[in-house]
Amino acid sequence: MNTFTGMFEKALEFALEKHKGQKRKSTNMPYYWHPISVAKNIEETKKSKNLELLMTAALLHDTVEDCAGVTIQEIAEKFGYYVAALVDELTSDEKEIAKIGKTEYLQKKMTNLSSYGLVIKLSDRLNNVRDLNKTSETFQKRYTQETLAILDHLQS
Repeated sequence: MNTFTGMFEKALEFALEKHKGQKRKSTNMPYYWHPISVAKNIEETKKSKNLELLMTAALLHDTVEDCAGVTIQEIAEKFGYYVAALVDELTSDEKEIAKIGKTEYLQKKMTNLSSYGLVIKLSDRLNNVRDLNKTSETFQKRYTQETLAILDHLQS
């Protein structure tokens, strides 16, 4: 049985504050529901003695990328090095995406993620796939093709 120390609750408060006012493009719901759903996916599917750590990193996985002023250093100071390392690992490099394209970038990135990073990234992707029916047909097709290409690459 996992014993939580309060780090998850602290991360939930942080994520709610930092994502305040942001909306999901696909649903127009408050953005914070996305990282909460990613953490819930992990809780439901991953057996781990480090469940709180995984769920905490899941709550914070988009904060550096999407929230002005949030840094890996701040995450490390508030939640520890391991959470910060996972968030850093999950933060996209927009310059590299522009250079090689998103699908190739994600194929390379996901191949090189730690096992915990991959669990969080796949849970993130699952949450995005679950919301696809709320997006345009064009986006659905592109995202589905991208996801299938990533999964195919991971299996090879």
